[in-house]
Amino acid sequence: MTFPIDRRALLAGSALLLLGAAPGPDAEARAALDEAATLAPPDRLKRLHAIGLHGLSAGVRIDVLAALRGAELEAAIAGATDPAGRYALQLRLQSGTDATPAETYALALDRARLLTARADLLLRAEGLAQGSVAARLRALARDPRYLYSDDDAGRDRAVADMNRWLAAAKARLSKDVSLIPAAVDHVSVRRMSAADEAAVKAGYRVLPSFDGATPGAYFVDLHEIGRRPSWSLPSVVHHELLPGHMLQLPLQARVDPHSLRLRAAAGFIEGWAVYAEQLAAEAGAYAADRCAEIGYLQWLQFRLGRAMIDVGINAQGWSDEAALGFLRELQGDPVIFAPFEKDIARVRAEPGGFAAHMLNWLGFEQLRDTAVRQSGDARRLHDRILANGALPLVLFGRVAAR
Repeated sequence: MTFPIDRRALLAGSALLLLGAAPGPDAEARAALDEAATLAPPDRLKRLHAIGLHGLSAGVRIDVLAALRGAELEAAIAGATDPAGRYALQLRLQSGTDATPAETYALALDRARLLTARADLLLRAEGLAQGSVAARLRALARDPRYLYSDDDAGRDRAVADMNRWLAAAKARLSKDVSLIPAAVDHVSVRRMSAADEAAVKAGYRVLPSFDGATPGAYFVDLHEIGRRPSWSLPSVVHHELLPGHMLQLPLQARVDPHSLRLRAAAGFIEGWAVYAEQLAAEAGAYAADRCAEIGYLQWLQFRLGRAMIDVGINAQGWSDEAALGFLRELQGDPVIFAPFEKDIARVRAEPGGFAAHMLNWLGFEQLRDTAVRQSGDARRLHDRILANGALPLVLFGRVAAR
């Protein structure tokens, strides 16, 4: 199954950031965007429609086009009286695609079945053949062979292991992208301070500058280290660092997309980071480490499970209890230090948000597969995606054609 992404002239032209424009039109358009951001959606639409696209640089043109799409959807959401119709609009806004709730759920379910079958094979190879995949994942997560000691030495070892995975990811990076900022040479995994660990602070990122002059780091959450088996950490490296956030976000910062564009492409950043996990796996990151691949699969099931309860609760009438049972059966234990109930509450508070992450992940995959069929070259596509920063995927083909 596919979902609507405009792929016209996908491989035409050069990277959009290479297109220049006079500063005058850009400055006027950005000022108009700033003004529009203060207005209610109907008035915002009028203000945005008054912005001429002629003479704009590629980045500002994308800002305007994305802001227009976002304002149109927000106005429709504000006027929607049918909950199902409202959610369908919220999903389009959050994801930057035109996927329907039914298409979204079907995509997630199909992929979850494939990943469950693969995890079953790998778990059997590890001698875990009895019970559901979720039950076997719980058992593997408690195997002392894969647990770090609950002390400074154990936490230091976990961080050292993650930095080894990071070095390997950095060495593979040029296979997937050629647009590589100096920032990637100045990132690392670090332990939190003792105060942050004691305060049970969640993992967080400090981004590097584009040129690497200011280093970046991911401060990993290890306060409950007994729930972080070694095989669960490599995918965190690929998501949070390379080729995930620490590649995409410094490039995006250079583009400086307008806040209205980012509101219309909310799922893009997380979607890229999940896609980055997949890129690492496809590049052979787990060829010699079966358990690390199991960890990667569980992380993907976590993303898919979030997407399915998003649709299930908001479009299919699932109860919280049904969603909770579904998550437990799909992925075993939570892969983050937060109960499943927290995700369920977030689904109700932010309809479409989790599904948007998945739609962007699978949207990047779909664009990549199309590019490979047409030219055999995925790197050029990845460079275009990264060069422009977050944008609604439904606009990608349109802006790439210019």
